Amino acid sequence: MKSNLTYILETLNGDEQVKLSKEEKRAFMEAVKNFSAMGESVYGKGNLQELTERVRDIVEKAQSIALQDEGWFDKLTVNRHMKGLNESYKVFESTAKEMSQLQQRLSAAYEDIAEGLRKYYDVG
Repeated sequence: MKSNLTYILETLNGDEQVKLSKEEKRAFMEAVKNFSAMGESVYGKGNLQELTERVRDIVEKAQSIALQDEGWFDKLTVNRHMKGLNESYKVFESTAKEMSQLQQRLSAAYEDIAEGLRKYYDVG
C-alpha cells in the first residue's frame, strides 16, 4: 500500500489518474457553473483610486483644520503629527497602486481560467 505522500506526489506529477466519484463530479460541475460568481472577489467591489482620493482629501482637510486653529493645538506637535500622517498616506497611496496592478493581473488570470474552462464545460 502506498503512503499518502507518495500517492499525493504521483497524483500531482500525473503518474496516476485520480478517479472521482459521481458526487465529486457533480460537485465539480456545480462549482464550474458558479465560477463567474467568484468574479466579485476577483474584480473587487471597491474602486481603489476613488478610495485613495477620498483618504487624501481627508488627510489634507485634517491638516488644514489643525493648522488653522492656532492656540487649539501646539503648532510644533501638530506639524510633527501631520508629517507622520502624510507619510502614512504616501504608504497607503503606493500600496493602493500596487494592489490595483495586482488586481488587474489577478483579473486577467481569472479570465484565462474561465476561457479554458468554457472549452469543455458550461461555465456560469
